[in-house]
Amino acid sequence: MCRRDSSDMLVRMFLDRYQLNLLSLPGRRVRCGSVYVRQGGRLTAPGMLADIMEPELSLPKPFHEDDLPDLSGKWSDSVAAGVGLGLMESFLAALGAAGLLDELKASVQRARTRTVAFRFRRVSRDSIDPMSLGRALGGHELLRSNPWVRDGNRYFAVASVVWSPSISIRGRDESDAAVDLGAGLASVADANGNVKVERSGDNELVYQAREPLAIAVELYELRWDGATRQLSFHTPKGPIPLHGLAEDEPPEPVQLGDDDDVMIAPEELELASPRS
Repeated sequence: MCRRDSSDMLVRMFLDRYQLNLLSLPGRRVRCGSVYVRQGGRLTAPGMLADIMEPELSLPKPFHEDDLPDLSGKWSDSVAAGVGLGLMESFLAALGAAGLLDELKASVQRARTRTVAFRFRRVSRDSIDPMSLGRALGGHELLRSNPWVRDGNRYFAVASVVWSPSISIRGRDESDAAVDLGAGLASVADANGNVKVERSGDNELVYQAREPLAIAVELYELRWDGATRQLSFHTPKGPIPLHGLAEDEPPEPVQLGDDDDVMIAPEELELASPRS
């Protein structure tokens, strides 16, 4: 479902129209102005750009869009039930409601579900345009005293975050008939009250959280030139210095996934972030 060459219309919308990186584990930690650091083959959990920059960094307030209609409510293609349950596990685990997965697995087995499809509801976005991000970073240097700053590391700034508080699932059986996954699950909530499960029309099972989760991010790679002491956006066509940004040559977003999996999977590396 999440290969870069996937023909799934929902995946293609994330990758092509919005040029986003899908998060393997949705969460609430990432923000506009966050940064992921690649250390060798590992990607850190998001910290804040302000913690690795000097002098003190001030970024513009993100622009908020309440609804992205081409992402909100669009169903994915059908995938094998096992693959689909893996995606649900990540979403529910991020909500702290992993216990609800057992109920869903039991429902999938009872209904003899062969394939499932998904959609997100109420998809919103916070964003800083890359030109404004670049101008804000102009005149700044990497803070060498921060453990995140090391030769050979790569830095990926978050310019936009896409959110959703809800994921829906529907299934089909071996004869490609719709199945009812909501039997016995309607109006169920997890033990902590973080997530409600409701049955909607067309045999749709809706998992609704109290607060939205980040499901995708737009990234721009930053590079530091120690000789010129300049930051730049790194692009396939070469560096774009922050002090020379032109409106007709915006930097290109970066997609970090490989051919096998376009989702990015940050690790919880123990790196200090506050200034000393």
